[in-house]
Amino acid sequence: MKNLKYTIIRNKSQYSNYCEVLEKLVEQNQPKMIEEIDLLSLLISDYNDRIMEDYELELNPVELLADLISENSLTQLELAKRIEVSPQLINDVLKFRREITKKMAYKLGEEFKVKYSAFLKPYKLKKAS
Repeated sequence: MKNLKYTIIRNKSQYSNYCEVLEKLVEQNQPKMIEEIDLLSLLISDYNDRIMEDYELELNPVELLADLISENSLTQLELAKRIEVSPQLINDVLKFRREITKKMAYKLGEEFKVKYSAFLKPYKLKKAS
């Protein structure tokens, strides 16, 4: 049997590797690489979809956000800059003081390459004291 250059992504390490390869291919901007770029994009998207199913079963949107921030070694400030919201909003969400809006959910989905609907599940806010 012939060894394939790319296979279905099975773990975070393989996922990270494929993301790096994809980024380099996109930066090269060579038309002959479009099929490889498409394949990697599809494999990465498939992995994200499968992982999100697990996340959606286990985590509420705030826990999911906290987990993604941690997994991606981001600070709240870095995330706020990337998705163009205030750092205070990120902090308030993570402390269950404010809800994730549809607009913010969409930005988070884009940033973390996950389905934005994962951030729209209902969860309870803490009552103001």
